[in-house]
Amino acid sequence: AVLYFIQVVLTTFPFTWIVDDSGNVKQLTAFQLMIRPSGYETVQDVKLAFLFGVFVIFPVVCFFFCVLSKGYIKNFVSFACCIVCASLITFGIGATIAMGAVVSLLLYILILFFTTQNLLLTVADNKADNNA
Repeated sequence: AVLYFIQVVLTTFPFTWIVDDSGNVKQLTAFQLMIRPSGYETVQDVKLAFLFGVFVIFPVVCFFFCVLSKGYIKNFVSFACCIVCASLITFGIGATIAMGAVVSLLLYILILFFTTQNLLLTVADNKADNNA
């Protein structure tokens, strides 16, 4: 659960590089791309808002599943969240990836490892209980 909280904090770090209309290169966070006070000017802006909304919403949902749920469901939700977010960082952001997204990707891989380990331990523990 702590790692998902760190993921939420990482959405405030630079996630991607954007070239604006005047040719300036800026680093933007997931919150800046999701919530734009000036509005969305193009379809590409709306697509980016949905994409980066996933990076904000999924860690929050998984955090609450990890804290409030027990058993298999939290492992499957965590596994699915890690796969979706890691895939979106790798293929959605692509070449414009910034430092916040790199650290986030590494943490998703670490969470995926821990989730797989926890799932296997839960299955082994249930088999041991059934055999006893």
